[in-house]
Amino acid sequence: MRVVPAVARHRRTLVTTVIAGLSLSLLIRAQPSPFDVVIQGGRVVDGTGNPWFIADVGIKGDTIVAVAPRLDAAGARVIDASRQVVAPGFIDVHSHAEARESGEDMIGNPAALNNVYQGVTTVIASPDGGGSVHVGEYLNRVAAAKPAINVGSFIGHGAVRDAVIGQANRPATPDELEAMRRLVRTGMRDGAFGLSTGLFYVPGNFAPLDEVVALAQVAGAMGGIHQSHMRDETSRILDSVRDTIAIGERGGLPTQVTHHKIIGKANWGRSVDTLRLIDEARARGVDATIDQYPYTASSTSIQGGLVPQWAQEGGREALLVRLGEEGSRRKVLADVTASLATDRGGGDPRNVVLASCSWDASLAGKSLADVLRERQRPVTLDQAADLVLEIVQKGGCAAIYHAISEDDLVRIMKHPATMIASDAAPGIPRIGSGVPHPRAYGTFARVLGVYVREKRVLTLEDAVRKMSGYPAQRMGMADRGLIRVGMKADVVVFDAASIRDTATFDRPHQYAAGVAHVLVNGEAAFSAGVPTSARAGRVLRATEVRRPIVGR
Repeated sequence: MRVVPAVARHRRTLVTTVIAGLSLSLLIRAQPSPFDVVIQGGRVVDGTGNPWFIADVGIKGDTIVAVAPRLDAAGARVIDASRQVVAPGFIDVHSHAEARESGEDMIGNPAALNNVYQGVTTVIASPDGGGSVHVGEYLNRVAAAKPAINVGSFIGHGAVRDAVIGQANRPATPDELEAMRRLVRTGMRDGAFGLSTGLFYVPGNFAPLDEVVALAQVAGAMGGIHQSHMRDETSRILDSVRDTIAIGERGGLPTQVTHHKIIGKANWGRSVDTLRLIDEARARGVDATIDQYPYTASSTSIQGGLVPQWAQEGGREALLVRLGEEGSRRKVLADVTASLATDRGGGDPRNVVLASCSWDASLAGKSLADVLRERQRPVTLDQAADLVLEIVQKGGCAAIYHAISEDDLVRIMKHPATMIASDAAPGIPRIGSGVPHPRAYGTFARVLGVYVREKRVLTLEDAVRKMSGYPAQRMGMADRGLIRVGMKADVVVFDAASIRDTATFDRPHQYAAGVAHVLVNGEAAFSAGVPTSARAGRVLRATEVRRPIVGR
């Protein structure tokens, strides 16, 4: 029998061990990483309102798969988030991302950089009763445009009424009401998140409350919510809030006062009463909530904002006929003068600033007072009202109205039932694009920079909740809005010490600053402060995203 010396045996064992170790190491390296992306060491503000905590966030594909104090990032793309905030992507529940002639929508402008720079990863289009009645067709067109962010939609009551009745100022017949119900039902089946109403605008303003309730019942029975631009945000605001609550209470669905504000000096302070109405409704079981943008100016068209609704019956041609008749023109002038004095005009022609006029680009950025002075006319409310009608007759303009109190804004923002929304379209900085409201570029960053860091109106955690987890819950999005295992990887990384809005009323086309990274469905839409070419956004249909998450 051959005896192997001890030294030889030891060498053979050592070699075998080394080979085995190398083989195991190679095997481990050959195995795929459990993560595609690891966001390391950030302050996680998870969207619930809970205090922040330090953690790594692991992402595989389009999903958050791990949140832990430390993750093995071998083989993954690493994002260093130390000294930064890691939060769910922000969700804008009142976005004018629906199709527009200007191309400032998610079809003409799918990159949506004004949203991405702020960390907005999801928008819900067709508020204020507008948009297309063909929700499925609209969402298919958005999907074909390959958006950088996620897009959902409401079905608009005003669009539905216009499709069935037109611009007539009368109640619907039973057959017309049934036709409108069918359109709402189809829109909900096609994925709408609920029914939006614009009862301030024509033709929604012509609808009696019972009609709106009947359509809200259809949306509610199919899991939708109601979101309303109320009939009046000035002297009759309390009645308007009561109507919005009644739509939810009688319609059997959640109801939301959208872009809540108090317009006109004589009405300032009434947010005390509007919020009391919301609290009383919630106390008796009505799911009533609010959204808001953080500015003391509103924006809508000159015609929509200042011309009385009765004069707009029948559409633009009918309005022009009325303005050409001396008697009816005097009545319209009286109403416009009153609106300038006590409502959106804030009592001074300087408060109404033209944002864009397709027929004269030189007017953008000028107030009614500026235009009157240029034309050597007296700067009075009567002259301003006459100028408004001239503008309408020439084709109309978008305008900004400085008539909101900061005290009301702060009071509404602090309310626990308030979330943040922009009321803006995807902005496109370009020559000739006018001087629009800066909310398109600054809403979410402004809340974090001004109302969290500077004024300390909100905590960081509550502000993020109002932009992510809360709106996701409101829309019924089961898989977005939180930094949590199983959620879709819509994530924003930002510097809480420097995030800010840079857009102003004078220079609105300025992107927000302070966001470092934005992931949409796990792909980088914004990396190291620079937008990418990724188009990972998806169309979100309520019929799909409201399904419960199973097996996570």
